Amino acid sequence: SSLPNIIGFEIEDNGIGFNNDNYESFQTADSTYKIAKGGKGVGRFLWLKAFERVDITSIYLSPDGTLTGRNIEFTITDGIRELTSHPFNIDHANTIVRLTGFKEEYRKLPSAFKSSPKIAQRIFEHCLTRFISDRAPTIKIIDDWDGVLINLHDLYNKIKGHIVTEDFSVRDSSFTMYHIRLYETHEKAHQLVYCADGRDVKNRSIGSLLGTSVQFDDDGKKFFYSAYITSPFLDANVDEYRQEFNIPDKNNLYSSDEISMEQIEQEAVQRTRTHLAPVIESVEKQKAEKVSKFLQNQAPMLRSVVKYCPEAMKEIEVNTTEEKMTQTLYAYKGKAEYEIRKNSDKLLRTQAKSVEEIDVQYKELTEKLEDLQKDQLAGYVLFRKMIIDLLDKKLCLNSDRKYCNEDIVHDIVFPRKTDTDTIGYENHNLWLIDELLAFHSLAASDKRLCDITTSSSEERPDVVVFSEVGDDRMARAISLIEFKKPQRTNFDEDPTKQLFRYVREIRKNGVWLPNGRQVTVNDTTRFYCYAICDLTPQVKEFAENGNYAALQGELGYYTYNRNHNAHVELVAFDKIVLDAKQRHKAFFEKLGIGS
Repeated sequence: SSLPNIIGFEIEDNGIGFNNDNYESFQTADSTYKIAKGGKGVGRFLWLKAFERVDITSIYLSPDGTLTGRNIEFTITDGIRELTSHPFNIDHANTIVRLTGFKEEYRKLPSAFKSSPKIAQRIFEHCLTRFISDRAPTIKIIDDWDGVLINLHDLYNKIKGHIVTEDFSVRDSSFTMYHIRLYETHEKAHQLVYCADGRDVKNRSIGSLLGTSVQFDDDGKKFFYSAYITSPFLDANVDEYRQEFNIPDKNNLYSSDEISMEQIEQEAVQRTRTHLAPVIESVEKQKAEKVSKFLQNQAPMLRSVVKYCPEAMKEIEVNTTEEKMTQTLYAYKGKAEYEIRKNSDKLLRTQAKSVEEIDVQYKELTEKLEDLQKDQLAGYVLFRKMIIDLLDKKLCLNSDRKYCNEDIVHDIVFPRKTDTDTIGYENHNLWLIDELLAFHSLAASDKRLCDITTSSSEERPDVVVFSEVGDDRMARAISLIEFKKPQRTNFDEDPTKQLFRYVREIRKNGVWLPNGRQVTVNDTTRFYCYAICDLTPQVKEFAENGNYAALQGELGYYTYNRNHNAHVELVAFDKIVLDAKQRHKAFFEKLGIGS
């Protein structure tokens, strides 16, 4: 059932009470009577901001050593009035302050907590530095509605073993910060808490500075982090209502001696990150794995966003939904595209003159589209058309009546000396070989085997692609691609023999990802091996000797090797171009860019 409305509070304590000196101070605005304890002399006026009236019954020890008392009424209309006293049936000092008539405008605020546990937690956190310094009295919260009783020292006992104290200085002022893990808190954020006179004054959420706003994990126990900061400097510069500091927010360019909240925060956050380094590292790792898996399986075309806009990761949490991740990454995609065009080595930078012409042409054509962001697919299909045409052109004789080296073709499919994590999704064209190769876990181009496996071999597969890597880090499919110079007629060895050598090395040694984690390769891992070359007489002889079957259209050969669990294709360059054109024919015609 829902909790009833709170109509008031009753605060009872056994202090010295409203004796003559305290009562006189109570009647004096801006009293400095308790300034040594941090009293500002205005707190009682805030009572009537949220409540209709205050009634006080106080029993205290009079100067002659006898117990006496007074009744006090405090309202906005009549101010402070002492009412006629009546006999007190009690033998010790005791004061009860009743706050009644909780105003609806304040009762409905989110900060007006409805349950006794939340109220207790808020009072506890407000006065936490008093508990840490062992200056807190025994405080109990009693709810007359459900009989709940909470001792605030019990809350402190739950966290005191995790409190770490650290001192630091800003200019000539000393500060103390308490690193605290709050396993139960009304706050739902990591924060810096600036305190004065033993109570919190100002909170600053720092989730964005720590890389996450969700709870950290402490051996299965979730917690929010708070750093409570105290200092004589803060005590001296808190305002009279203890709700703000008379300290500038930013550094003063004209005063090098003045301390700002920005300076204090910078020092505190630096120490916070050091203190929380292990848990922050764990969160960052989880986020990176979550985003990597999402990009691999759901959004490969957004891969470059994180590389060129790493700040996007600050808006992604460990528990972020795929929908929210998509929204966030697309929001940054415009910036990522700009960074790609500005900073990455474009795939088409193979031969400056011809590639520059194509690059200019591509830009001109895409600029004709009304809105690249709204019609991104059209732009990407156009880009594919130009890549196919470029590959087709590079397979022909050049102006010197020579065929290009295999490096030119290699760079068109996947730039050399790169891998998945160093180039954007749109800067490789594995789709020329097989569309499914775009959905991979890791691809490396012209990298030594000893750099990606535990093998000592310095051989360099042209392209190796690891696909179907599950949560168990088992590679279920690996593709190997070797390019040979167009119209090459003198092979030192059968390309299949070369590919099988790579298969043995990888299956024997496994693979290391850039993040230092190993991917397992075993006998069940399937290998897909491609030798891309022109079908010269020597290549055809290799196929006949290996008992290959001809592919449809007589533009390649296929075989399956059971010993290596490997599917092998000797594929003609012409087939790569022809198949790519056939796959895209409908799209090209729809856009009116057919050949």
